[in-house]
Amino acid sequence: MSGKHGKFKRREIRELIQKEYGLEIYNMHESDKGILIYTDQGDKFIKRMKKDEAQVLFVASAYEHIKSRGFTNISALCKTQEGKYYIKYDGNLYVLEDTMKGRHFSVSSHEDGEKIGEVLAKYHLAADNFIPAPGSRAKVDWGRWMDKIKVQSARMKKFKEAVEEKKIKNKFDRLFINNVDMFEKRAEEAYLLLKESRYMEKVYKSMQTNQLCHKTFKKHSLILTNKGDIFVTAMEDCSYDIIETDLASLLESCIGGKGLPYLPSVIHGYSKVKPLDNDSLNIIRALLLQPGRFYKIVNRYYGKKKNYNEYELMKKMERSLRKEERRYEIVKKLEEVIK
Repeated sequence: MSGKHGKFKRREIRELIQKEYGLEIYNMHESDKGILIYTDQGDKFIKRMKKDEAQVLFVASAYEHIKSRGFTNISALCKTQEGKYYIKYDGNLYVLEDTMKGRHFSVSSHEDGEKIGEVLAKYHLAADNFIPAPGSRAKVDWGRWMDKIKVQSARMKKFKEAVEEKKIKNKFDRLFINNVDMFEKRAEEAYLLLKESRYMEKVYKSMQTNQLCHKTFKKHSLILTNKGDIFVTAMEDCSYDIIETDLASLLESCIGGKGLPYLPSVIHGYSKVKPLDNDSLNIIRALLLQPGRFYKIVNRYYGKKKNYNEYELMKKMERSLRKEERRYEIVKKLEEVIK
């Protein structure tokens, strides 16, 4: 439903939403993520879910759980008049989500840092002890990071050996060879950090309390409303995991470059509500240190055995290198906080 629509399709979408949800639509505004809809019951956002009905129910019950525990400045999936959390259109599932007027949140002061740190901590407190609705299918990410990093390291070594054997190397090969040793080293360091920082103990503790995490706690999921509040949206990727994964997402998205000096304020704001120990900070360091961005591109090129546009992949590789360096700056700043 994202992208450009003809007049007939727009009318079709409008009529479907009005019929299924009993809303009166005043206007619609398209974006790459979906369609913003202005209605008689507030602003809504409709988007396609790459999930089945049981997974949508998991997301819907997560929103309701968090709201019921006092964290009310958060979106929710709207129910149809038949009590469903989705509609079917063109063979896909779509959800209608509450939204707010405002702009995407960014950290540009110590006050901003403290504020978003506190919001995430309060979110985690409300998201604890989550039992999804019957019939839903849970997404579970507990304890996967050590194995993920092992796989990254092993496959990068394998790709390196294969490229070194090539008699003629293209631009992508040369860029890969120039950087792979550094990222292999970072992957190994990240693995040791997790091991030494009681990662699995954090996992077991999270499992005991059924800790739910947002998983994409980033700029696009955070709206600074006209009243100055932070409104949380886009929870479609939420899953069971440790809180440190959300902190890593937040720092990667909202800190870096000009925002780097405010990183300690984010940690301080979070810790005022939900204290963090050095093990947690080192786990966050490890999650940012592991070269996931770099690995994703090289695995697509060398591991998927498909024909890709070399120019486009070169651009993606260059972007991944810039992102990895921004993440590394955050890692070094976190080291200062730990000291």
